[in-house]
Amino acid sequence: MIVLGLVSLLAAPVDTAGVGRDSVVVLPEVQVSRPRIDNAHRRMPTASVTVLETGGSGRALESIAEVLGDAAGVRVQQYGGLGAFSTVSLRGSPASQVAIFLDGMPLSGGSHSVVNLGDLPATAIERVEVYRGSSPLELGPAGPAGAINLVTASSPGRRTARVAGGSFGTWEAAADAGAGNDRLSGLVHAGYQRSRGDFRYPDDNGTPFNPDDDSLSTRVNNRFSAGSLLASGAFRPDGRWRLGAHADLFDKAQGVPGIGAVPAYQTHLDYFRARGRVEADRLGGGAVPGVRLSAGLGHEHTQFLDLYSELGLGSHDTDDHTGDAFSGLDLQWLDLPGSLALATGGTVRREWARSSDAADGLPDPPESRRLTAGGEAGVQWRPFAGRVTLHGAARADRLDDQLRWVGTAGIGGASDVTRTLVSPQLGVRWAVTPGLALRANASSAERAPDFMELFGNQGSVIGNPTLEPEQTRNADLGFSWSHTAENGFAVALDLAHFESRAEDLVVYIRHSQSSVRAENISRARIHGEELSLRVETPARVGLTGGLTHLVTRDEGPVPFWNGRELPLRPEFHGFARADWTIGSFRAVVDLEYIGPNYLDRANLRPVEERLPFGASISFAPGFPAGFPGMRWTLEGKNLGNDRIADVASFPLPGRALFASCEIRLGTP
Repeated sequence: MIVLGLVSLLAAPVDTAGVGRDSVVVLPEVQVSRPRIDNAHRRMPTASVTVLETGGSGRALESIAEVLGDAAGVRVQQYGGLGAFSTVSLRGSPASQVAIFLDGMPLSGGSHSVVNLGDLPATAIERVEVYRGSSPLELGPAGPAGAINLVTASSPGRRTARVAGGSFGTWEAAADAGAGNDRLSGLVHAGYQRSRGDFRYPDDNGTPFNPDDDSLSTRVNNRFSAGSLLASGAFRPDGRWRLGAHADLFDKAQGVPGIGAVPAYQTHLDYFRARGRVEADRLGGGAVPGVRLSAGLGHEHTQFLDLYSELGLGSHDTDDHTGDAFSGLDLQWLDLPGSLALATGGTVRREWARSSDAADGLPDPPESRRLTAGGEAGVQWRPFAGRVTLHGAARADRLDDQLRWVGTAGIGGASDVTRTLVSPQLGVRWAVTPGLALRANASSAERAPDFMELFGNQGSVIGNPTLEPEQTRNADLGFSWSHTAENGFAVALDLAHFESRAEDLVVYIRHSQSSVRAENISRARIHGEELSLRVETPARVGLTGGLTHLVTRDEGPVPFWNGRELPLRPEFHGFARADWTIGSFRAVVDLEYIGPNYLDRANLRPVEERLPFGASISFAPGFPAGFPGMRWTLEGKNLGNDRIADVASFPLPGRALFASCEIRLGTP
């Protein structure tokens, strides 16, 4: 488009009257209005994809849970405040059906299918890619509900430092520094968070139907501290090849406070994760494919201490290790004749888990292993000058499990199981006009049970090696529309209807007074709509919002559950944000609406609707002269001081205030 514009300008007649031979003719500016296409939409051009940038919400202290909450169809469930265990659901799915990746490296898998958002390096995340329904098969086995890829900072131009502090003894500090040129670049990031977490909460004393003994209590044993270190580098020997390396460390220590009515005073948890990856990329062209080779290693170490059975699950002193190693090869032909694009590739991942409990009185089990080998192939056809995109892809994964466990009587068990998971996808996108696009997608995926579900944890969870994979079928239909006026007014709208059918869902069923066992006894049907809206005005006022409507039904064989709403899935869930910028000041007001829902599958414990809201104001003083990128921010969270909980008996903080100072010396 730029080339054609320049050619037409050069070919047009020029009025040379009064222009000397040495005069300079200034040509009019050429503007390109086509929006930049990010990597997430390149991977899944027909799917429902949202890319969330961190640091742009105006918050003084921002968690991964808050970032994810700024997307329609996403529901985060928190078991406490900052640093506490939290999970994410897409379009009403179980958290176990959402595949989580960190820079394309899988975090969910055999060792645990549910990823704790509180164990992610919040200060290092630069953006979050959310894929709802269909997920990129090149990343690995498909998540039945979709996928989330967290992308850490990598720009060599970043040179920033920030510090934040506020309520409940909360502090955060982060700094990164990058450098490089066209051939060699690198970045180092360090971050730290801590909090006492001693907020006040309503305590029902374990009698939810008797308000006479209710009181306000202070959350105890809720302290945590976490540090992260990230380093990345890239080398470009020529215009086609790129060699990269990435490593990150994360360490966290925290108390485990238990439920609100029966706090745990001494229970403790330590967690450590180390991951590294190397990759080589070569650009393709025509019949020569683009190539990506990647390999990585990961290790996690968890220590859990509850010697006095404060959580009611027996005495435990665990020392668990899990790890994985993976390699992958991807080939892409992006510009084939006939408006075709092809992609194929494969991955191999080896996972292992070794657990130990010095307090349970049982011998420790041998190591369990899982080997996953899979491959995918996809084709895209873009006829009519690219206005229509037809996408078809499929992936098959073979899982070889070697499970080892010790039962409650100290008797060892073994199970060697081979499974094959198949994940097909179909999608279409039609760009009706430059601002209007229609899309439709259908996909199917399976989730294999994880090690916890299959062989338990030597204590409160009893393994079930006969579990079958969960199966989910998804479909959606939607459109996106955007318009930008000459005066700067802009609007973007996205609306989708989705359907989901899930079978053989794994549910933990109470097996005894102090233990549970995973069973394939649930089926579910979910359908609904999700709406996203963004408005920008010439007065530098922006409005952002999202609304999700869910209709959920349990269709399993359990009489007390059949026909009921799925727990923790409100029928309506939405958010809205208004931000206003004038000069170096910025003011933001945000609110969240969580509709009525239930805490249990029998729908006996209802939760009323709630509307928490917050606000922030920030100022960039422009001085001292050596720090032109300095910005101060003051934020209030849950200003209405709502005493709320996402999960039964796990209170969330009330009103909280935070302040931060950030300095940017480099290019974002």
